[in-house]
Order: sequence, then structure tokens, then C-alpha cells
Amino acid sequence: MLSIFSYKQRLLIFLLIGTITASNTLASDHKPQIAFTSLKDGNPEIYVMNADGENQTRLTNHRSSDRHPSWSPDGKRIVFTSNRISIGGEIYVMDSDGKNVIRLTNGEWDANPSWSPDGKKIVFQSMLAERNTEIFVMDADGRNQTRLTDSPGYDAEPSWLPDSQKIAFVSQRGGFRIQIYVMDSSGKNQTRLTHDGGNKREPIWSSDGKSIAFMLNDFASIQIYVMDSDGKNRRKLTDGRHDWSPAWSSDGEMIAYESCRGGDFLSEIHLMTADGKYLKQLSGLHERGDYDPDWFDPATLAVTPVGKSLTFWGRLKRLPSNLR
Repeated sequence: MLSIFSYKQRLLIFLLIGTITASNTLASDHKPQIAFTSLKDGNPEIYVMNADGENQTRLTNHRSSDRHPSWSPDGKRIVFTSNRISIGGEIYVMDSDGKNVIRLTNGEWDANPSWSPDGKKIVFQSMLAERNTEIFVMDADGRNQTRLTDSPGYDAEPSWLPDSQKIAFVSQRGGFRIQIYVMDSSGKNQTRLTHDGGNKREPIWSSDGKSIAFMLNDFASIQIYVMDSDGKNRRKLTDGRHDWSPAWSSDGEMIAYESCRGGDFLSEIHLMTADGKYLKQLSGLHERGDYDPDWFDPATLAVTPVGKSLTFWGRLKRLPSNLR
């Protein structure tokens, strides 16, 4: 019977049948989540919450500072920075429920880990003995740590392109201001994307790889901007006094970020659409600060149904319009 349909129609039918017959479907309470750092208990700890701000749950409980959470692509683990052993910090990984904490690095100033979208690598920054900061990459288990950058300036805050082939980062090389660069995942072809005044920080790719959101400090205010992946067509998204640390949703439609919108200069996690329309405050209804958001959406996971076929939740809505 399927022979009467075109290839595109048969593909769509296959996906629909897989969705209907799946037995290991995600539970209805598997909602998009945001990991973040909070000071609500007086010490920086890693928390998770639903993307609407509900069900805030503490994952770490240590007297040291735990920060910079980054989800693994399958949502089973979170890599983060902690100064449990060294003053500057090292890279750790834990299960998504906070259990099985494992140290991955043994440097003195390792920070800002970011998981590759294929789940095989973790990129991070490390301050070396000569006191300059460089970008490193390692296997997800901490092995094969490899230096990617080698400049006299400050290289930091790496972020993966969704295809795992490129990494955005910031650098102070070639001038006083911090600018955004991009390089191959091997460290080759390092290219500068921004060239004007102000410090640009915390670049992060959109889910389709076409845009990069980042923070710009022009010394009058700190705002979130977005630009095309080649550095062109820059647009300002926020108008607060201090807005930074953007984190894209998996569908590229929303951005979580931290902001000091109140008069107390405490940061909280907020939410806006990808074009800058403000939506709501997600966290921070306490006397401390919240920061470092990172987004995970279970709808992007592959689920194994009955039999040998696979259903890709979230895949169907990303098909071209002529396949829907």
C-alpha cells in the first residue's frame, strides 16, 4: 500500500506510526528544564527547575561554590565547575538528580564547561601556570585533555555549534576589548566575529546554528544581543541595566537569561522570546541571587518504541513544511 505514496509521504507516515505505537514515551511531566546556580541557601549551588519556573530543586549540597551547569545532550548528566579542591575551580560531572559526582579535571582554574551536542566531548577554559586562560577540550569522561587555543590573551567561555563542528569563544587577543571568535572543534581556523568597542561575553549558538546570542558591556549598561553566525546583523534584545548569560531553548524560540531588574542588584533568571519580547521572571523570589542558566528539553530525545524502529520526539515539528 505504501508504494502509492511518494518517498516524502512514506517518511512522514513512518514517523507518525512510530509516534503512535511507542510504548516508552516520555511521561507527561517530562517538561523542559533549566539548570542554574543559586545563592538562595547562602552558598552557590546547582538547581534545576521547569522552564516555567516551577519545581525548583537543589542538586548539590557542598560548602564550596558549585556553578556553571551544562546539560549533557541526553539530559542524564550535568557538568559544572566547583572549587571543592582548588581555589579557582575544577570541572565535575554528576547525574541529573545530583548523585554520583565525579571530578574530571585536576587543574587549579578550570571553569565554564560546555557539553558537545553529540555528547562525546566537553570544552572548558583553564588558567595556565603563565596566568593566561586558554580553551581546552576533553572526552566526556575527562580523558584526552587537549589545548585548543594558544594566545597571550584571555581565551574563555566556549560554546559548541549544534553540529559539534565549531566552537564560539571570547578572546582579548589583539586589543584591550574582549571580542567573540569562532574556531573548528580541533582548534583550527580561529576567526574573529566582532570588531567594535565594548566587551562581548558569553556567546551561545541557537539550536539551528544560524545565530549567536551574547552579552555586550558598553560600560554604561550590560545587554543581551544576537547576531548572525558570521557576526553580521546584530540586534539588541534587552533594555535592562544588567542582563547577561543567555541560554537558548531547544526549539530556538525563547532565551533564558539572568538580570538585575530590581533595585537590589541581585540577579534572577528571566525569560524572553528570541526576538527580545519579555515574558516573565523564573527565579529569584528570595534575598539571594540566581545565575548561569542552561536549558534542556526532553522533547528532543530519541525514544525506543515497541519493535526496532525509533521515534524522534521533537523531530516531526522540525521537518520542512512540505513534509508536514
